[in-house]
Amino acid sequence: MFCITIAEKRIENVKEKLKLTSQVSSLAEIRADFLEELEVKRLEEIFEGELSLLWTFRSPREGGAKRISEKERLKWIKWALDKNFKWLDVEWYFFKKFKKELQSHSYFPQKFLISYHNFKKTPSFRFLRGLLKSFKKEGIKYAKIVTMVESFYEALKLLELIYEAKEKDISLIAFGMGEKGILSRILCLFCGSPFTYVVLKKEEALAPGQLDFISAKRLYEELKSCMKSME
Repeated sequence: MFCITIAEKRIENVKEKLKLTSQVSSLAEIRADFLEELEVKRLEEIFEGELSLLWTFRSPREGGAKRISEKERLKWIKWALDKNFKWLDVEWYFFKKFKKELQSHSYFPQKFLISYHNFKKTPSFRFLRGLLKSFKKEGIKYAKIVTMVESFYEALKLLELIYEAKEKDISLIAFGMGEKGILSRILCLFCGSPFTYVVLKKEEALAPGQLDFISAKRLYEELKSCMKSME
């Protein structure tokens, strides 16, 4: 339900955060683009616990912290595919560029979470629905669409995509970034998103409007209680 995003520079700190995460959630996202050094032997240490892990190597164009060549990033994505990660976040543009190599892997599509982010605006919903059609065509089963919203209405329209994705047999995470999108980060769970992203502490937020775990859980419980009272 709540995926704890971990963005640390050192493996030691990642391991520490994983221990804290295990107390409140069963899923953690490892933001590999924040790691100062990528060493296979050290990275193996993150599998010591029982948490399910999501490997994310975000590009700078979609909010990533590390600038490396796309070939190098592809190498680390392929490495992660053969490790004990539940999912790998692969950006849609990147997937299209290397889809022959990625689709030929034995773990496609079950380990792939194809993502699209827009930190500037929410594109037309004709465009976003087109994304869903393209995901379906490529055989994608798990996806993420997150955009900056200027109104609660835009955020609600993003939530509609979750239902449209279900009709295409796609499990979709969709919500709006920014102040107007905060509520949609939790409402997406009620609409069918498998999980939403939070951080352990408020100051660790990586995207506009991202909530800390305590605030997210409180808001979820309040919304759940409100919905029950309306039944």
